[in-house]
Amino acid sequence: MSLLRSFDDSDEIILHRLFFALKPSAEAVAEIAGVRGGIGVAKSHVFDHRLHLTLWSLDLPMTPTQGIVDALRGAAAKVGGPALRVALAEVVGNGHVTCLKPGEPMPVLKTFQQKLQLAIADAGIWPNRGFRFEPHVTLAYGQAEGQRRPILPISWRAHDFVLIHSLVGLTEHVELGRWALEG
Repeated sequence: MSLLRSFDDSDEIILHRLFFALKPSAEAVAEIAGVRGGIGVAKSHVFDHRLHLTLWSLDLPMTPTQGIVDALRGAAAKVGGPALRVALAEVVGNGHVTCLKPGEPMPVLKTFQQKLQLAIADAGIWPNRGFRFEPHVTLAYGQAEGQRRPILPISWRAHDFVLIHSLVGLTEHVELGRWALEG
């Protein structure tokens, strides 16, 4: 994946993460940024262009092979469905990470995520050990205190989903694929 920086001369261990996600609409990003601005001091805030809702995730200790990327792309191409409504209605933080979460279950989103996970499993790839789909959009890392409070709902209709390659902790995301959802 030559699109990402090379760290060949470094002793630092780089964790590569491949993940499928829904990206918020421009209008939702603006609303999310408003909420993020009100959560207080944190070690790092997630930049607007990196906001996402993770559907599935795999961490690797090295650059992913083209075979893994191709298998994930092939699995994603087999998953279709209607555009997905995402609605986030509360801020939840535990002192380590602060997120926006839905105020109620989203069964259509859950069904889509399960279809995607099954298609990826059929390709012979499994998510991170312990991965559980819990819809959220991360706002910040490293706040001193936890919090939980309702917000005016932020919603958008996701018309596609993406595959991202991330260098964890280095704020680099490279889009590896995008698949349309109907309507």
